[in-house]
Amino acid sequence: MDDATLRAAVKAHMDDARAKGETVFSRRRVIAISDMAGEKPMRTVWRMEKLGLLKRGAYAWFKANGGITRDHVDEARVDRHADA
Repeated sequence: MDDATLRAAVKAHMDDARAKGETVFSRRRVIAISDMAGEKPMRTVWRMEKLGLLKRGAYAWFKANGGITRDHVDEARVDRHADA
């Protein structure tokens, strides 16, 4: 996924999050975007931070708080497919 497409995906997810009253950019949203990008979730967090799409320090925050584990990914994918 190129940078312009990543920007559009993040904007769409942020708009959806605001509409639903969410106050943080969750692991689930990172996982959904990383699936679209064909990247590992933490790589996607790193790219989003470098592009200014997430707050500075977001990558470090995720790392310090357990990262994004295989369990997180599996749960998010199962829930996403159940909602479809």
